[in-house]
Amino acid sequence: MAKAYLIVGSGPAGITAAERIRNLDSDAEIIVISEEKTPMFYRPRIPEYAVGKIGIEEIMVKKKGFYVQKKIQLHLGTRATKLDKKKRVVETSEKNIYGYDKLLIATGISPIEPKFPGSRLKGVFTMHDLIQAERLKVAVRDAKQVVVVGGGLLGMDMAEEFRTTGLHVVFLVRRNSLGDPFFDEYGCKLIRDEFKNMEVEVITNAEVQSLEGTNNQLASVLLTDGRRFDSNLCFIAIGATHAVDWLKDSGLKIENGVLVDRYLRSHDDDDAVFSAGNAAQIMDPVFEKHIVQTNWINAIAQGDIAGNNMAGGGLRKYETTSNYFKRVGDLFFNLIGTGNLRMKGGKRNYFKGKTPKEYVMVTTKEGRVVGAVVCGRHKITVKLKDSIEKQSDFSNMDKLIDQEEKSIEDLSKLF
Repeated sequence: MAKAYLIVGSGPAGITAAERIRNLDSDAEIIVISEEKTPMFYRPRIPEYAVGKIGIEEIMVKKKGFYVQKKIQLHLGTRATKLDKKKRVVETSEKNIYGYDKLLIATGISPIEPKFPGSRLKGVFTMHDLIQAERLKVAVRDAKQVVVVGGGLLGMDMAEEFRTTGLHVVFLVRRNSLGDPFFDEYGCKLIRDEFKNMEVEVITNAEVQSLEGTNNQLASVLLTDGRRFDSNLCFIAIGATHAVDWLKDSGLKIENGVLVDRYLRSHDDDDAVFSAGNAAQIMDPVFEKHIVQTNWINAIAQGDIAGNNMAGGGLRKYETTSNYFKRVGDLFFNLIGTGNLRMKGGKRNYFKGKTPKEYVMVTTKEGRVVGAVVCGRHKITVKLKDSIEKQSDFSNMDKLIDQEEKSIEDLSKLF
């Protein structure tokens, strides 16, 4: 009898897992249910799509015939609301019941909804899905100025893309430094200078008090210090939560996500339930603690291993460290590992590049590399990632610490 595989979530982890399962089990029933109303799209490029820079064909990940060809039943616009592990069923918002032999939870993250007074006014946007991106694209055409609230990675992306359309951009950042806590101090300085060159008006230590308007249309954004910014368009990106609330009564072990072992199985002795992507709290191979890796590349890698292990392809461990690529203007960052910034007992070492916009910051602990920030396109990125995953001995890096001028070339010689 064919096995029934149920995947909750149609993002990179879920669809990669479905494809891997199909490659291993040609007879399997594979059902993917998702709250998304459109098939998987490349979320990192949604800011470009939302301002009209690229078309729909450049953001869709799979061709139209993919799901039919792979015999994957895709049920969109349906939200999972309850998991019953004993009965091995998932209930949805439409009261539909889906049974399974193996279940993958890959529900990703959901943006935090703003609570400011006036956040429901016309002209105020967050970024849930492609449908909201379509609406934002229309609003951009009639705007002259936009206020971006939230200094995180999505906020930075949107501020930059809005500026490329010719809009005046007011960028409200709650922290005292743009880029914090994702980047080190030097990286934050470079990012600040880059936005200055773009002529983006960055306001740090900014607390929004309310969004104000007339006739249900946004007119201005008011800060707690009394400053007001007139605009009929506001984009809000104040963080996200892991979409696992529907599992609170399931009996699964959950913190920020579903706790899984190195094989991406749930931590409750139920080998029928797996999790991957932003919904999973994986065991970090370096620090031996559970973390969530919130990026596209790692989600794909986790989905592939989860699908393999679900379909009996021979158990494989997930031992990939976090690797996040981020472009800001002419800056190209790779954030590698999970201990690259704030870590007790860690040593931070800087290595200069050939230009002020190139550098490597390496964090070591007990003679091993645990994280790095690489600014610039350098082959050393792969070497650093490999050394973290292999936990290579780098105690010889201490020889470079006393040098006044340390270069990326000096660092490369250690590999």
